[in-house]
Amino acid sequence: AAAAAAAAAETSLAAAPSETTTTTTTKTLMAVPPAHVCDEWKKRGRDASVLMGMGMSHGGGSHYSSNGIHNTLLVSAAQDQHEHDEWNSFLDNASLLDEIRKDVVRTHPDLKFFLEPSDNLGHRRYAAMERILFVWAKLNKGVRYVQGMNEIVGTLYFVLANDLNDEWAQHAEADTYFLFNTLMAEMSDIFVPAMDNHDTGIQGRINNMNSLLSLHDPEVACHLEEVGIHASFYAIRWLTTLLSREFLLPDTIRLWDSMFASTHKDNFLRYVCVTMVMVIRDDLLKGDFSSCLRLLQSYPPPTNLDSLLESSRALWIYESQITLACHKGGISLSQALCTISPPPSVVMAYGLVGGVAMIRRTTTGSSMTMRGGGTEHGSEKGKDDDAATSTTSALQGRAFLTGAKDYLSGLGREAAKTYQQSRRAGGGSGGGGGGGAGNNNNEAAAAAARGNGDS
Repeated sequence: AAAAAAAAAETSLAAAPSETTTTTTTKTLMAVPPAHVCDEWKKRGRDASVLMGMGMSHGGGSHYSSNGIHNTLLVSAAQDQHEHDEWNSFLDNASLLDEIRKDVVRTHPDLKFFLEPSDNLGHRRYAAMERILFVWAKLNKGVRYVQGMNEIVGTLYFVLANDLNDEWAQHAEADTYFLFNTLMAEMSDIFVPAMDNHDTGIQGRINNMNSLLSLHDPEVACHLEEVGIHASFYAIRWLTTLLSREFLLPDTIRLWDSMFASTHKDNFLRYVCVTMVMVIRDDLLKGDFSSCLRLLQSYPPPTNLDSLLESSRALWIYESQITLACHKGGISLSQALCTISPPPSVVMAYGLVGGVAMIRRTTTGSSMTMRGGGTEHGSEKGKDDDAATSTTSALQGRAFLTGAKDYLSGLGREAAKTYQQSRRAGGGSGGGGGGGAGNNNNEAAAAAARGNGDS
């Protein structure tokens, strides 16, 4: 009866399926997809042989079943549903599975874990990844599956399946799904097109990362802009895969250990990405479009990942100290950079190599010049002395000034206000010791105001 129904369905879409002999209220769909399903599959640009390989059966709902090597779609056929709708549901599920499968088989293709021939273990592990991604996509229709999720699932599954506790390792698939779902609850916005321009969306995160790079290494940021490399050319993959494709698997696991331990995962990832760019800054500054893009899309493996992580952490700590000094201490950015010593592992900070500001005073002692990798503040005499490099300094400082002008302007107004108040107070204090103290305060406030103006 089933064979007769399948043959009839191939010649007419209106052919009714045969009833099963069980006591359930389900109908059996044909084992071979009808012609209109195959035509629609081909219109979507997919291989017809893939569709034939995805078997059909009736069951308790749309779900996965594993035959030990590949996953097979099972589609329910409730009695009050039309077979045409059932095939449309199957077509959508098959399209999703095909999309997932193409990415899954490219996940860590050189890793022995996924190539184990014994008992088809490698294929079964890939099938487990397919099930995790398929079920999650069906349960999260607002996000669905996006390329890059396979890299995250593959790394999680590898770690959990190799647990030293055999009992825990047997439940690696379920545990991977739980961890992946928890992680997606925090970062799913980067996979939703409607959220692209929000701070939590992919474009918002790329803009935040690029702003951080412009603040701390304006020279590299300007160079990448001049050669035509937008941050999205490399940052999309970095952010969507959590850098799992940029490092070897042991380094990725080490990186994720620190990231998951961080209370601000977004912040952690942003500072690591910016530090990665600054670590290879010398090669980037010498390169053109093709060489820079090749470096960023095929990032050279670090000799010591711990050093990279320490540099990114030191940058965040130093920036926090400088920001606190400016906002709470009421001093200018230039004064804060000259006062606070950066951690030794900082690569670049505020356009300064190592974040170190070198101080030089003029003969009169009334003005100060701060010199570093990309910014310069000082007297007109200092500018005349360095006329040969003024154009380069201006170019390098352009992005830095753009990124910092908002909060610096506020600090400048506050410093000017303090200066005026102290000047009036000093003028009314008369001579003697009080007058001397007033003059000292005036000079300090004036220096702060000048520092903000120069910045």
